[in-house]
Amino acid sequence: MFKQVVHVAVGLDRELATRYGLALTDLMCLGFLEDSDEPVSAKKIAEHVGLSTGATTALLDRLEREGFVTRRPNPADRRGVIIVLVEAKAGKVLDDQKDLRNRLKSAYDGLSREEAIGVARFLRALLEEPVPCVGPKETG
Repeated sequence: MFKQVVHVAVGLDRELATRYGLALTDLMCLGFLEDSDEPVSAKKIAEHVGLSTGATTALLDRLEREGFVTRRPNPADRRGVIIVLVEAKAGKVLDDQKDLRNRLKSAYDGLSREEAIGVARFLRALLEEPVPCVGPKETG
């Protein structure tokens, strides 16, 4: 069953990426920006999507050129910039992605406290070990 859930999620992301001419890392970036409650730097995006800072700059250049994001001065540190979603463009992609998110949230909300603890334990166990084909997450 877990395999089926992963298959559906990956299939949806691939479909959305193809439909909007985006890469899967682009979708990850847009979702991260939407979910963030605080200003997001390029460095935070790089850490989230697992790309180098150079590759993340290329990703952001592409998303900005296509009108999905914009760079703005960081109000907390004028030397830096933050990345902001352009709702008019990114909103459509994110709305299409929300169906799966809502289904996952609904399923999670239907769990008892004990079941939710079990699911959380299972997901943490999946994330504790590096994926062999990806290797350990780089730090620094």
